[in-house]
Amino acid sequence: MIKAIAVDMDGTFLNSQSTFDRPLFEKVYAQLQTKNVEFVVASGNPIYQLVERRFPKEAEGMAFVAENGVELVDRGQEIYCGRFTEEQVATLADFFRSIPGGHLIISGRHHAFAFVDEDPIFVKRVQSHYIHMKKIQSLAEIDDQVVKFMMDVPPKETRNWMDEVINRFGDIVHPVSSGYGNLDLIIPGLDKATGLKRLLDERGWQPSQLMAFGDGQNDATMLKLAGESYAMAKSAPEAIAAAKFRCGSNDENGVLNKIIERFDMNV
Repeated sequence: MIKAIAVDMDGTFLNSQSTFDRPLFEKVYAQLQTKNVEFVVASGNPIYQLVERRFPKEAEGMAFVAENGVELVDRGQEIYCGRFTEEQVATLADFFRSIPGGHLIISGRHHAFAFVDEDPIFVKRVQSHYIHMKKIQSLAEIDDQVVKFMMDVPPKETRNWMDEVINRFGDIVHPVSSGYGNLDLIIPGLDKATGLKRLLDERGWQPSQLMAFGDGQNDATMLKLAGESYAMAKSAPEAIAAAKFRCGSNDENGVLNKIIERFDMNV
């Protein structure tokens, strides 16, 4: 019996306009609650963005695996949150800023940080994901624990830079990609499956009782973990290989429609 549904956001739950059908979601969410099935948000976005912009009304009753697994917040309580040391931040930031054509966001628990000389077009584009953005001139101005780096590279070079990061810094950082040249650089050993395993342990549930939806390389671990998993209609090869089933398009309410079908809901 399914006890929890873990859902990626961008490219999975959210449509191409980065929105979702809230009236339909509220009907589905209400019926999930009556069935004692938990809705879990598993995203590369920071927790504050997910709570404030996506699920302000539901957040206190939800679990969030945020920043691609670096943070787990369950019903308003932080269960764990990884962090980089100051030395690691300095080493990694110097390298990332040296990549030709690359752009960098340093993500903290409560704020994100962009250097003042960063491309303003890039900063504006990612601002919707990092809504608590601060401009800095140096790393000394960071007043938060750094939990992740987010870097854009030319899309055709994504795989090469992932390999380069692993070769140089694989002991302190692990790159994952959601596509389009975007790389999240996270703490090794922390990913979406890590957060979900911890949540399952907290509840006394088994992976076989977890349903999951995703579309990106960064979703592969949770799709492998879940007893019932779905790759979206447009998905990375890693997500397709990891998932047990396929799902409709994110532009056609693929996740919600599959949940409605799977739980025989009347909405």
